[in-house]
Amino acid sequence: MQVIIRILSLLVFCCSFSVVSAQQAKFDYIFQEAMRQKLANKYDAAIDLFDYCHQLDPESGAVLYELAELYRYVKNDTLAIRALEKACRLYPNNYWYKNHLVTLYLDNRRNDEALQCVEEMARIFPEKGEVLMMLLELYEKKNDYAKMVEVLDKIEVKEGKSEQLSMEKFRLFLQMNDEKRAFEEMRNLADEYPNDLRYQVVIGDLYLDAGKKEEALKQFKMVEAEDPENVTLLLSMANFYNQEGDTVHYQDYLTRLLTNKDVDDATRVRMLGVLVRENLTTNADSTQLLSLFDKVLQQPQEQTDILELKVRYMVTKKMPVEAVKPYLAQMLDIDPENDMARQQLLAYAVEANDTLGIINVCKPAVDYHVADPVFYYYLGVGYFQLDEKEKAAEAFRAGLGQVENSDNENKLQLCVNMYALLGDIYHGLGQDDKAFQAYDSCLVYKKNDAMVLNNYAYYLSLKKKDLQRAEEMSRLSNELEPDNATYLDTYAWVLFQQKRYDEAKQYMDKVVELMERDGEEMSDDVQDHIKQINKKAKKK
Repeated sequence: MQVIIRILSLLVFCCSFSVVSAQQAKFDYIFQEAMRQKLANKYDAAIDLFDYCHQLDPESGAVLYELAELYRYVKNDTLAIRALEKACRLYPNNYWYKNHLVTLYLDNRRNDEALQCVEEMARIFPEKGEVLMMLLELYEKKNDYAKMVEVLDKIEVKEGKSEQLSMEKFRLFLQMNDEKRAFEEMRNLADEYPNDLRYQVVIGDLYLDAGKKEEALKQFKMVEAEDPENVTLLLSMANFYNQEGDTVHYQDYLTRLLTNKDVDDATRVRMLGVLVRENLTTNADSTQLLSLFDKVLQQPQEQTDILELKVRYMVTKKMPVEAVKPYLAQMLDIDPENDMARQQLLAYAVEANDTLGIINVCKPAVDYHVADPVFYYYLGVGYFQLDEKEKAAEAFRAGLGQVENSDNENKLQLCVNMYALLGDIYHGLGQDDKAFQAYDSCLVYKKNDAMVLNNYAYYLSLKKKDLQRAEEMSRLSNELEPDNATYLDTYAWVLFQQKRYDEAKQYMDKVVELMERDGEEMSDDVQDHIKQINKKAKKK
């Protein structure tokens, strides 16, 4: 009987094992097929298969995790969160399930739930520093400075005291207006790092912020006795005397700070920029600020930032041009390609009609092959005014080569002007074919340029070439500027060359009338035109 019972028990166990194994095999097969569909980016099919797996084993964390991922792929974060929340309930000690759930909460702006989850993680996984960092970040989003301090304390216990942690706690105590704990934290830092005088200076700043000026000055003087050129100290001392209204000491410490070899140029520019804004806002006297600039600029300058700041300040204050120009020149000595300095010097030279000054500013720019065509244009103008036609033409040709890729907002007008002047230059050199090509190019960019139309028509008339077109261009120039005696003279001369003498005389009479009205002196050419036209015209 005992044997029969044992055999029956064995048969029941085997049948039960067989059923479990079959179900597990079915689960494994469907799970693998679901993974295959997922890897093939067939997310809907994969979700259906993982759902079936979930029916077979409702407590499978792996299935819930995969479903959460797939729901994210199809942009259904609600179902993704629901799946992960269930996984976390079933497996509360699974770090990765919780970590992924926090990410989902944050992506959906469910910060409170994310914070609750991370707080739980911090209790379960106290050894994981990254959890504490997440907790710190979430408390910061809520501006919960007290909780942040608690987290920093835990990090300090775990990793040991450090300058970075203490400074962060100090910052938080200030945010909390807890001056006592901020002072204690800084005092601890000062004791921990006695050779780093920054902390001693900050203690003085704390005294000053608390209105304890005597204690602050005593603290600052103690540091000054050890390191009189300490940058942090000089800044705090300048601030102290500025609050006291002691201008002499304020300027002294400010000068020592800005001329200190340990202060980088970026910091100098930033501080001087603040002083410039304050000066301009209050419309204060510029003497002290300019003196401070000069002292700073006595140091070797590798960059032009401080010079540029001073120039902009001087220009804003409308200081004399001759006072500004040396600093612009100094900027170009340091950086020959400084566009701001060269543009300003060019503006001064143009305003003063200083032809040699224009050339001296523009020629180095052209030699450096700067991209802005304005320098080529004004160099050509300078040479043109000196009647150095070949040099002017060369400058204009080079400038036209730069126009296409230029960012200059006036490049179209520059192009028109350079082609127009090239036409005049080529005519003056006796190269009329090139002159006419230049004028044609100019009119492509600006078809109604009255001066170009007039000059083109006149030079065609002198060669007795293409007179019909010359007449059309001259007529258009007169329509654009009807009271221009020069343009009327050209039109009269074009008609004369066409042997339309009576019409030419009518327009020439208008020229004489206009010039007499405006008190203009007649050129030799105009007088010659009047003489020849009157001679050919019929007597009335």
